[in-house]
Amino acid sequence: MQVFFIVGAQKSGTTWLQKSLNSIDGIHCMGEGHFIDKLLMPVAQARHEYNQMMQVVQQRVYEGKGFYGSVPDQEFIQVMRSWILNIMVRNTRVPDNTILAIGDKTPANSFHIPALKQLFPRSRFLHILRDGRDVAVSAFHHRARIQKEGSQEQTNLNINKEAPQLLSKWAGFTRAVRKAETAGIPVHTLRYEAMLTDGVGSLRGCVDHLLPHNTISDDQLQTAMAANSFQALTGGREPGSIDADSNLRRGQAGSWRDELAPEVTERFTPEDRELLQQLGYTD
Repeated sequence: MQVFFIVGAQKSGTTWLQKSLNSIDGIHCMGEGHFIDKLLMPVAQARHEYNQMMQVVQQRVYEGKGFYGSVPDQEFIQVMRSWILNIMVRNTRVPDNTILAIGDKTPANSFHIPALKQLFPRSRFLHILRDGRDVAVSAFHHRARIQKEGSQEQTNLNINKEAPQLLSKWAGFTRAVRKAETAGIPVHTLRYEAMLTDGVGSLRGCVDHLLPHNTISDDQLQTAMAANSFQALTGGREPGSIDADSNLRRGQAGSWRDELAPEVTERFTPEDRELLQQLGYTD
């Protein structure tokens, strides 16, 4: 089976892409496993401490002739690879031989592409890219909704004040993915805006990247896109119809234009403005 990872900033459409792929027979992408940040990194720290302890025991107890050595890199990688894959396969809840591709869409994967490639040398990466200004707006309202649901204090929430910082967060994710590409790791990038206008074509590019010799038809892709359209997932709401209490608040591209004050973009850092321009996100 082909292992893959969806990368991209939070609120860029990663969940939309995950659900769309998950609706195609043979392709499974269940959600956010947090395998690197919550499994591999803590276990790597435990392994480091264990290896240090073994070195101390070797010298202090056995004068350099002890019985237990350090856990080698390759053994650690093999154990983590097997563990993570077992978790992914188990949660598909389908027979192993029916799985064509299996993936995870943890946003933090954007910063761990080299580590994931080392764990799974044959793995492939899908990067969903969205206008950082729209991401900033979506992230702001997402946080406001979470605070409201948790009955947290919502005073001093100001989208125009926070937008530059939220844009910089998007830029960090985006630069991490571009850095991995520069290092030679192939990444297939699709745009959120393209998914809105040509969902089947966008999904076809992803499927062909994951499974170059697939027999998945455009009808199957159309069915997957229809099942995960904004209208389908919101109970019939049209894109642009705002529901502040929904995780799918608006479902449009370019909404930053009527939600951010014109002068806010002048407070973006020069580096972030340059990144927007390089990616074609200009006024």
